[in-house]
Amino acid sequence: GLEDAARVAVRLGMPLRVWGVRQDEAYVAAVEAVVPAGTIEWRGFLPTETFQAELGRCAVFLNTPKWNEAFGNVVVEALACGVPVAAYARGGPCELVVEGVNGALAPADDLEALAEAVRRARSVDRAACRRWAEEHHSQRAFSGAIEQWLLEVVEGEGGTASHGISPTGG
Repeated sequence: GLEDAARVAVRLGMPLRVWGVRQDEAYVAAVEAVVPAGTIEWRGFLPTETFQAELGRCAVFLNTPKWNEAFGNVVVEALACGVPVAAYARGGPCELVVEGVNGALAPADDLEALAEAVRRARSVDRAACRRWAEEHHSQRAFSGAIEQWLLEVVEGEGGTASHGISPTGG
């Protein structure tokens, strides 16, 4: 979905910074061919602290996968850096992005709607993004959810846990 993010960046007149390894040079060339030269700023693979600092200076994080991503780690990482997210309403990210609270959603593959989602996400309070990530996806939040689940299992089974039960219900 990098081509979608690049096209939206052009529509909005904003640079698109991309981090990570360029694994498929043919794909990179195809994406670069659909936008004006210089639209994409390739940042490469950076040490964690450097990456977090750069990401934290972004106006919005775009999430544009063409598949149903199960969770959306990169969405949570962006929110933890205080960056609002504009994403397709597809897969896990659409369960993470709360309209007006930590970002904005657009129907999958709709570039005009995604550009509008970026505009809406830019007005989201960055501190609220960080708070949301801490409240819902920090180690403290995870351990609290596990503790609550264990208490429910113990209380619901008279002190003995049943086989085959997991925090995700599986």
